[in-house]
Parts: sequence; C-alpha cells; structure tokens
Amino acid sequence: MEERIRKSREILCFIRGALTATAILAIVYFASIALPVGGYAKKPDTLQALRKSKEIERVIQNYYLDEIDEQKQTEMMFLGQVAGLGDEYSTYFTAEQYESVSRKNSGSFMGIGISIAVDENGNVVITECQENMPAILSGIVPGDFILEVNGESTEGLTGSEVAAMIQSSKNNEVTLKVQREGRKDPIELTIEMTEMERTSVTGEMLQGSIGYIRISSFTGVTSNQFKTAYGELMIQGMKKLVIDLRDNPGGLVDSVCDTLNQILPQGVIVYTVDKNGKRNERTSDGVNKIDIPLVVLVNGNTASAAEIFAGAVQDYKIGTIMGETTFGKGIVQDTFRLSDGSYLKLTVSKYYTPNGNDIHKVGITPDEVVEMPADGEKDIQLNQAIEFLKNQKLKAKKKQ
Repeated sequence: MEERIRKSREILCFIRGALTATAILAIVYFASIALPVGGYAKKPDTLQALRKSKEIERVIQNYYLDEIDEQKQTEMMFLGQVAGLGDEYSTYFTAEQYESVSRKNSGSFMGIGISIAVDENGNVVITECQENMPAILSGIVPGDFILEVNGESTEGLTGSEVAAMIQSSKNNEVTLKVQREGRKDPIELTIEMTEMERTSVTGEMLQGSIGYIRISSFTGVTSNQFKTAYGELMIQGMKKLVIDLRDNPGGLVDSVCDTLNQILPQGVIVYTVDKNGKRNERTSDGVNKIDIPLVVLVNGNTASAAEIFAGAVQDYKIGTIMGETTFGKGIVQDTFRLSDGSYLKLTVSKYYTPNGNDIHKVGITPDEVVEMPADGEKDIQLNQAIEFLKNQKLKAKKKQ
C-alpha cells in the first residue's frame, strides 16, 4: 500500500511539474509575441516574423478606419509568402480559385449553349442558341434579353461577366429572367446545365489544297480537337498545312505532347530537368509522322506549351517555323494540394527542346522571319506562309 501511495505521489508531482513548465513556456511565448519586434525577420517561420505579424495586426485593429476582412487578410498573407519568391509563375490559390483555374485548363465547362452580346443600349442579348442544347430545349430563343441570372441583375455588365455568372451557377442549373420582344412580362426559366467544350482548335481549307489549323491554347480537349480538324482536312484533300500558334499562351504539357504525337517522328518531344538534376522525357511513338509540307506560324505572344510545339517541329525539321521570335517561357509549373484544400503552383523544372535548346527568356527564332506591321490590315504572315507552301514540292509516297 505504501509503495502504491509513493508511486501515485511521484506521478502527481510529475504532472504538476509538466503543467507548471507548460504554463511558464506559454507565458514566455505570449509575452515574446506581445513585446516589440527587436531584430530583423529574415525567415517566415522565425519568432521575429511572428512577432512582427502580431504587431501589424494590433496596429490595424487599433487604427484602420474601415471594416476588416480577416479571411481575406489571411489568404493574402499566404499569397504574399509565395509572391516573395519573385517568380511571376508561382502563386497561391484558394480551393475555389483553383477549381476555376482547373475548369479553364480542362477545356470544358458547364453551360447551356448560348452566345450573348451587349447591344448599343447596354442590353444583354442572346445572339445564338445551339441546337439540342439546354437553352433552346427549355424555350430560350435568339433575341431574348437577359435581365437576371439567378436573381442578380445584369444591368451594366459585359457579356463576359454575364457568361461567368451563368457558368458559376451551383447545382448544375441556372435561372434566367429574360424579356422577349412582343411580350409584356418577363419569362423566368430554370435550365439544367450540361458539360460543354471550349473550342481551342479550328480548321479550314485554303487555296491550293492548303489546310489551315489554328490552335489558340493547349487544354485538356485540344488534342482530340486537333485530331478531328486534321482528319477532316485530310478527307478534303489537304496536301500542305499551316498551323497557327500566334498569340497562343501555352497551357498543359500533356496536351501539347499528345498533339505533337500526331505529327512527330519517333523520339523525344521535350524533356525537363528539376532542381536536383533529374531528367524526365516525353516521347513520340512516330506512328503518325506528318508527310506533307508544313509551316508553323509564331509571334512574340507564342509561349510555353506552344513553344514546345514549335521547338519540336523545328528540331525534327518536319516543318518551317515562320513569323517572329517567340515569348521565351521555358519553365514548367506543378501544383501541390495543401491540407486545407488550397493549392500552391510552383515553378519546378526547366524544359528543353529535343536538341537540348534552353529557350527560357530567349524564345525560338523562326526559320523564316516575317514581321507583322502594327498597323497592317492584311495578314502578311499567313499570306507569306501560303506562298511559301505553294513552292514546296510534295513528298513522294513510299511504296508499301
């Protein structure tokens, strides 16, 4: 019994000592936070940085005139930590912001199948309804004026802002209040939304059996859209091709590699090297190597994934790069999900063309330099590409 009592007293003394030590540490910690900064904060996780943050918070609480949005302050603090890297391509996203960016990069969105514009009187008017899409099936017709989206007025908004309101609707449905010509009272309709693709690839046949494919960005649907456009032009008898990458800001590396795999010979498409020197290659199987004369148009706004495309075409000499020196973004970003659902996008590696060219802050120099006059009404670069291809001989088909 005495032994048991003695052990109980020892345990009790230990607990009291631990609690006392914890209390002392807490007092010291909070006292250190409350004291003046004292010393320069050189790292985000130092005591000086935390004390300075608390000091700033106290000054704001005591003297700032307007209402304080503490949630926004917190998010901007995280954003500032990444911005301190000095890298314009690295950033912080809240969960909501990242979802919006992801939808854009995927190349698809929730919509109802309408085109809208703002007329001369500032009214938001529906200019087109796609066949067999939710809007027209629900009774919407071209010419209807959109007065409200989900109960919010569209007065004074641009067409893009109204489109964003529709696309951001929750539960995959949107309620529109529209005014139709010839009717006194507005019509209110709740329309179920459907997944739709953003068009990033368009194609048409030009003179002399020259096909023209415009790629505006590289999203999750670009590769399939390119395959469709390329195939349709081949069916129409395409013998030569212009691929237009002017003003293409880039996009997904997977997307550009899947697209290039449809025209490149077998080999490396692009490779990346990270901070530890690790090399990662993306390759083409060479099954669908292009066998017709090709021109790729580029300019100073051709960037990132679009430069991967131009660089691979140039290195493999399967086409002629024409236009102006490209933007010069030869670095790759990756995203990292944080424990609370937010994300970091960070520059993690540098990419190189198949021949090992580092184009970051340098760009790709065209094989044929053709500058576009700032005030030019004619598309001199496209016209030059067409004339260039007219003089290119078709490759002889190999006998099987």
